[in-house]
Amino acid sequence: MPLIDADTPPTDPATHYVVYFASGEPSWCPDCVRAVAPLKSVFGSESAPTAYIVRVGSREEWRGVPTNKYRQAPYNIQGVPTIVRVENGVEVARLGDVEGQQESLLRELIA
Repeated sequence: MPLIDADTPPTDPATHYVVYFASGEPSWCPDCVRAVAPLKSVFGSESAPTAYIVRVGSREEWRGVPTNKYRQAPYNIQGVPTIVRVENGVEVARLGDVEGQQESLLRELIA
């Protein structure tokens, strides 16, 4: 299934992935820019698992803003991109900003 833009993380109990990503086109975040190709490679085909892109905000809304809602519980995102695997409504695995740029680690996450 292609990457799907979402306003908030879904509450679907089925296994899915949430990609926390910087807002903007093109993104203001260099790590997010580097992650685009690996994310499309892993999640871009019709047979790929469902992945929802949730935008954490503009640079001003994210950088150095501890009150950004995605930095707080239950999300606890500290860097973007962050890719989270969710099963039965519970986070079971996570790749941080550096790992989320590596296609091999993304493939391990969905295996």
